[in-house]
Amino acid sequence: GNLNTLQIYDVSSGQWMSSPTPPTMQTARRELACIAHEDILYAIGGWYGGYDGYSLSSIETLFIGNDLADIESGSAQWSYFEGGELTVSVTGPRAVAYGAFIWIAGGYDAGVERYPTDIHILDTESKSITVDPHNSLVYGTRYPAAIVADRVW
Repeated sequence: GNLNTLQIYDVSSGQWMSSPTPPTMQTARRELACIAHEDILYAIGGWYGGYDGYSLSSIETLFIGNDLADIESGSAQWSYFEGGELTVSVTGPRAVAYGAFIWIAGGYDAGVERYPTDIHILDTESKSITVDPHNSLVYGTRYPAAIVADRVW
């Protein structure tokens, strides 16, 4: 099902964080891309609803800090990314960070029943998102693997 909850595993204690309750996302979702960059957690795209649900283009952010103090104090809140949304709605995208940028690719747009080949670039410094005008996927796919090894693969 769709979740709007953040689950945090404490590696040092070997337990899931249970108190206080971690903040909930603005939109419940599943099959999303999730990536931490610097002190911010990004939830990108995904699926909302059941069988008759729809793909999402929204991006949510959560300041997590290095020590999770804001989450533990209950003051951290999810918010929609101030730089906008993806240009397409996608279920099953993937994200990878390279420098100050988060590259977002793949997924399935259920609204138009297609696998987009666009590559979105989220600039974490200027807080903007654009479609890469020079590159695209050779073919669209849901749940692609993405890695960084001196470049984005």
